[in-house]
Parts: sequence; structure tokens; C-alpha cells
Amino acid sequence: MQENIDEELKRIIQKLLKPARIVDLKSEEAKDDYGDPILNIRIVFKADKNRLDPEKVLSLARHLRQPLSELRSDIDPVFSYMTTEEAAIAAT
Repeated sequence: MQENIDEELKRIIQKLLKPARIVDLKSEEAKDDYGDPILNIRIVFKADKNRLDPEKVLSLARHLRQPLSELRSDIDPVFSYMTTEEAAIAAT
């Protein structure tokens, strides 16, 4: 089930952040510092000069409201972004 959600999120986010390429995406439900539920979404990407378009990144949560509601619930997404190089270093 979780893999299906991640694949759907990856597909949607890929469209929203293009021309960057989403290499990997993992989501996990968690709680914030106040105990409220959040959805941590870790995005590994490849992009020109290892940079994402800031306007697209800022609007990502807004664009995901409806799809997230359809996929699971209305919990707030929290995004983290890593280049493929950063992900490789983090994995060691």
C-alpha cells in the first residue's frame, strides 16, 4: 500500500517539479513537535546545477492538497530534498 502511495506522489511531484527528475521518493507518517500528524516526504532529485525551481518548491504543498486527500488523509506534508549525491553520502 505504501509503495503505491509513494509511486503516485512521485508521479505527481515529477510533473510539478519538471524539468527536474525525481529519482526516489519515500513518505512516512510521523508527528511534529506538538504531536500533530505530518507526512514526511523525502525527495531525491536530479536537476541542472542541483537546483530546484524555488517557485515550484514553494507551491508544492498547495498542489498536493487534493491528491493527498484522495490518497490518504488531510495531514500536512513536510518535504525534504536531496540531490542524488547527497543521498549517496547519507546512505553510507
